[in-house]
Amino acid sequence: MDEFGASLALRHTSGLGPRTWKRLLVHYGDALAAVSDFSSWTARGLVSARVQAEFARGGWREKAEAERRRAESFGFFTIFLGHNAYPELLREIPDPPLFLYYLGDPTLLNRPCVAVVGSRAASRYGLDMAESISASLSAAGICVVSGFAQGIDRAAHQGALRGVGGTIAVLGTGLDLVYPASNTDLWKQVSAHGLIVSEFAPGTRPEGMNFPHRNRIVSGLSLGVLVVEGALGSGSLITAELALAQNRDVFALPGPANLKTHQGCHQLIRQGACLVQSGEDILRELQPRLGALVMPDAPAPGPRRREPEDPEQRVVYRLLEGGEPLHVDTLVRRTGWAAGKVSSTLLFMELQGIVKQLPGMYYDLAT
Repeated sequence: MDEFGASLALRHTSGLGPRTWKRLLVHYGDALAAVSDFSSWTARGLVSARVQAEFARGGWREKAEAERRRAESFGFFTIFLGHNAYPELLREIPDPPLFLYYLGDPTLLNRPCVAVVGSRAASRYGLDMAESISASLSAAGICVVSGFAQGIDRAAHQGALRGVGGTIAVLGTGLDLVYPASNTDLWKQVSAHGLIVSEFAPGTRPEGMNFPHRNRIVSGLSLGVLVVEGALGSGSLITAELALAQNRDVFALPGPANLKTHQGCHQLIRQGACLVQSGEDILRELQPRLGALVMPDAPAPGPRRREPEDPEQRVVYRLLEGGEPLHVDTLVRRTGWAAGKVSSTLLFMELQGIVKQLPGMYYDLAT
């Protein structure tokens, strides 16, 4: 038996779950060592006598072998709780998955991550802000995590793919199922340029009970969770609650007071979530934990730099050359761009030391 086989044996033993898996692996180091010493579990105070006897009966074998055959037929890769490559933040939660199937770049699992979540039936405002904020975070080297649903999740993945930080899609199905099917194009992009993960066996259908389990991974991988848009009682608020239980930061984007899909965000803000209006707000909040990765020190004072080579940055640069700070809304009007595009361009320029933000969302050239 190898680590994969041992992990499957634990997964398919009745009475064992994520919290017990973690207890066993904290004690033994990995699943193979735990399974090799199963006759001592009860004596060591790790599981009940009933669960130890259940494992000894071997009722797990048929399901474990079937899952292994299916996973190997698809060529899926796995990352195990007992191994060093397992993401540290996810290992910290009370109920980490025993292993993850994945497609794509597994190094993203150990990058600093922020989850961006929200309504499937989102407003245009919510979609634009999710994409813009995710692009800003990714531009600063932050990996954006979301749940691969329609709406806010899709916008978050798309925005993140525009930057260097990348994106992780956490599924509530098996890795062999593209769900929803309308995200087939996004699946190809994320699997090629990001990472797709699932704790569920190949062939697992999109059943409602799977998604709260998925959400604990979305928040567990992340330093914080941003709720862009969500009604009261929505799955996004459940993810925020999981984040709080996991000692993660919670951010919320305010929206129109008369729209039900924003009431959940307003409730989170009343309860103490950090109100954010841009990716910069999140970066500043996380800066003490990330240092120079997200907000590098400004360059030493000196002559103003030459015009940027990037054509969009050059437009903003020329508007600010008049020597008078401009409000972000003024820049939106003068460029004719969407607010998200202006914010993303300004963030790139600030990270490069070209512009500086002043109080009240005013911007000026850095000197």
